[in-house]
Amino acid sequence: MIDEQIYRRFNHTIAACFVIYFLFPSEILGLERSYYIILFWLLVISVEFARLTKGIKILGMRDYEKDRIASFVWFATGSCLLLGLYEMEIAPQSLVIATIIMAAYTDPVIGEANKKWGDKNGIICGLVCSFIIYQFIIANFIYSIIGSIVAVISERPKIKWFDDDLAMQIIPITVLVTLNWFDLLPDLVKDGVIIGGGI
Repeated sequence: MIDEQIYRRFNHTIAACFVIYFLFPSEILGLERSYYIILFWLLVISVEFARLTKGIKILGMRDYEKDRIASFVWFATGSCLLLGLYEMEIAPQSLVIATIIMAAYTDPVIGEANKKWGDKNGIICGLVCSFIIYQFIIANFIYSIIGSIVAVISERPKIKWFDDDLAMQIIPITVLVTLNWFDLLPDLVKDGVIIGGGI
């Protein structure tokens, strides 16, 4: 028997694979790769529409998601938005990569920590996890501190029609990009490029 909670946590971490987008060539089958962001998002929305209208049961879904938008849709939407911001040259690659991976890992870490050690320790674990990921990828202490604090704050509110899987991506990236835009943060090394060229 599969433990559905562990299965959900595992799937959440797998969502970090969205960053493989940067390994793709700039053009695929004659289309710019940015168009595939839209196509992928439409596919996710189509699957979710079918699930909601046909009552399809998907392994690992929470009971409360039966009649509302599922977490995977919120996460995919956030990641697609971040990739789109990169393509529009609004957000640097390193921030997009770090934020997607951070959200994929930090949310389940907070969930497990809350369950085992309580909310306060959940916050601490979330801050540590998100800081380590930001610092490892961006290698900038100020970005890592601000990004991790904003991410954990973004996770706290529980709003029915605005999931933390979206909030933990778009709110930190918005804050960091805005602060950088107004020259309140240092420039990122190599213009924030981590993966170049594609495969």
